[in-house]
Amino acid sequence: MSAPRPAWATPAMLTVVVIWAFNFIAMRLVLAEVPLLLTGALRFLLAGILLLAILKVVEGSISVPRELWGRLFFLGLLGNSLYQVLFMVALQRTTVGNTAILLATSPLQTALLGAALGVEKPSGRLLTALVLALAGAGLVLSDRGVSLDLATLLGDLAALGAAFCWAFFTLGVRRLPGALSPLRVTALTTIAGAPVLLLVSAPQFLSLEWTAVTWKAWSALGYSVTLSIGLAYLLWNASVAAVGVNRTAIFNCLTPLVAMLMAWPILREVPGPTQWAGGTLIVAGVILGRWSPASLLRSTAA
Repeated sequence: MSAPRPAWATPAMLTVVVIWAFNFIAMRLVLAEVPLLLTGALRFLLAGILLLAILKVVEGSISVPRELWGRLFFLGLLGNSLYQVLFMVALQRTTVGNTAILLATSPLQTALLGAALGVEKPSGRLLTALVLALAGAGLVLSDRGVSLDLATLLGDLAALGAAFCWAFFTLGVRRLPGALSPLRVTALTTIAGAPVLLLVSAPQFLSLEWTAVTWKAWSALGYSVTLSIGLAYLLWNASVAAVGVNRTAIFNCLTPLVAMLMAWPILREVPGPTQWAGGTLIVAGVILGRWSPASLLRSTAA
């Protein structure tokens, strides 16, 4: 039987897409003034503290059964520490276009890895939808700096590795006991990812001229902490629990399209015919993968 489709799930994931599309811009502003590893450490330390405080207020405690700590720490290390390091290496070593399109492979990696591990077997229709959406993402980014050469190879591999980390993290969250709320999972995996980032960024922490960091960088960091990590991760984990990994993961393909639409009024980057065609493929793929034909007919009839 397929997972239930609560009414809030699709609006929630569309919100996540918009937040993460803006995060590309926010991270550029932060990384212009704060070193890469220190940026990741600050993001997860501050977001973890914020989420733990919210968890304490909302649910009354921050504890979990002792046997789950190892799993939560591993998920935090993989989906937060390693993912973020690879993501920021990609932003520095390759183009934004390359980073976005390679991160957009995460839904397909999620589906294939989930099938291999027996977590959630994708249907043929879903795999078709994922390939369709990924092809659309490639078209959207085809006029915006996507390139394959040795100069960007390290960044490209880092982005591909980040997509794999996120796929594995998503599957790991799906396999956690249902008694753990999405807020508890998000808070504990976020704070679990912070210590490693703090350790490896210690030299940058000591050498940074903190008074030279501008309000723009601090504002962008605040956006990333509260929205890109805090709110978006919470909504993502809630959607994974409610509708499954594959119907959640496919929304990642929408991020390049939303970034393109944002760049139109803000940066005056007018989309070309190829990008509009890619956007159409993305939307078609997400619709095909998110809803069954029967559910679409029921929604239309209602």
